[in-house]
Amino acid sequence: MAFLLNLFFYVSELNQDKSLVITSFFMAVSYFSSNHFIELESSNTNLYIEWFVYDLVTLIFIVVSHRFLSKTSIAAKYIYVGLIINSVLYALIHIDLIVLWNREVWWFWTFYSIGVNVVDFLMIVALITNKDFLFVGKIKNYLFKKQRKSNLGY
Repeated sequence: MAFLLNLFFYVSELNQDKSLVITSFFMAVSYFSSNHFIELESSNTNLYIEWFVYDLVTLIFIVVSHRFLSKTSIAAKYIYVGLIINSVLYALIHIDLIVLWNREVWWFWTFYSIGVNVVDFLMIVALITNKDFLFVGKIKNYLFKKQRKSNLGY
């Protein structure tokens, strides 16, 4: 839906940010295809690795397309971070469940479940709003400004 909203805004000239259209297009294609082409059988031991690959391929497509087609929007930066976090979580849960064959419930399973859903939600919000709603830019500027001052001897 974020893709359709951004496409509508772009076509109707309400928002001419190509980055939002590109990013939301690749996210829509990725999530649509992963929902329709991955078998969700309980015997599928590669489920988390498949999601890991989908997120990495999506990230690569988005980064490469921005390199050639448009500058990177705030939403695209949130998507980069979100896809990386989700990929790490998918890899870790795969290692825990399939490689280590862990069957005892522990805190990481809850963290994984909540983390993936929260990150997905934040990526959707970023695609719709294209705002730095977590103030990551302000925090980064504050930290680097403070670091520059200490390097200059202030």
